Amino acid sequence: MIKIVKILVRIVLLLVILFLVTRTFKRADERKYGATSAAVFSKGNAPDSIRKEVLTTLHKFQDGYSKRNTGQVEPFMKSLYSKDNILILGTMPGEIFSGNKRATRLVKSDWESWGDCRFAMDSANISSKDNVAWFSARGYVKFDLSSLLVIPLRLTGVMVKEDGIWKFQQQQFQFDVDFSFSMLAAVLLFIWLVVSVITLIVVTIKSLKKRTSGASRKYVR
Repeated sequence: MIKIVKILVRIVLLLVILFLVTRTFKRADERKYGATSAAVFSKGNAPDSIRKEVLTTLHKFQDGYSKRNTGQVEPFMKSLYSKDNILILGTMPGEIFSGNKRATRLVKSDWESWGDCRFAMDSANISSKDNVAWFSARGYVKFDLSSLLVIPLRLTGVMVKEDGIWKFQQQQFQFDVDFSFSMLAAVLLFIWLVVSVITLIVVTIKSLKKRTSGASRKYVR
């Protein structure tokens, strides 16, 4: 009976952990994406005329990431990215891409195998000063690996105006994930590990005692 209870407790614990993990990857405000009134970020201080110009570039970026035509990577980079000082930071710590060649390689890799990225560009925060603008937008990526794996994203960046067109100079992709659930799941897993180790030690000691006791009785006989 005790063994059955232990098994049931472990099953319940695993179900709780699975629930917390799915909460971690849940898209936030998925039904409200695109609504300016529902945007987490403020509108920004860019004048309406500049905001309109910046949004034109942002929508072209979204269009490229929606179609994911790898044959158009070069024209995409040339039309939307600055000639100098390009820097793109990916979602992982080691994903640092500086210069046109490496940035182009990242975009091509995203289009080939990463996933379907969607951003709420119309509700982006856009600010500007002179010929420099910076923005923040929310979105999500639905991975090619599994359509069930959908993770919210943040896209931030700096743009400069070259030849009358706003172009990206720096970008950062960031998972917009609430890690508090992950931390709680990690704590529960650690507790489960400790309990399992203690259980293993207790069972091992009992087993050794039984063998020792059995050997002693056999020797007495």
